[in-house]
Amino acid sequence: MRRIKYKDEEYLVHTRSGMRLIDALVEQGIPVTCDCDGKSHTTEQCLVLWPKDTAHLLTDPTEFEQQQLGDRLEKGHRLACQALFK
Repeated sequence: MRRIKYKDEEYLVHTRSGMRLIDALVEQGIPVTCDCDGKSHTTEQCLVLWPKDTAHLLTDPTEFEQQQLGDRLEKGHRLACQALFK
């Protein structure tokens, strides 16, 4: 179980290797939406705050995340539609 923050709420999320973070959230009944195409733009509806001490459990940020989030990545923000569990 991993603790994450989504829309100012904290959740404990069960994870599996190779699973997208957004799929783990939805599977557990957390209403997350994603409206980006993963290439050019997002309204960041699936923006989560992932604990920095467990960042190693996720794949490295995608190029899309780097473009969209910039410095916020260093604070632990990720796009749930892009992040995969290792």
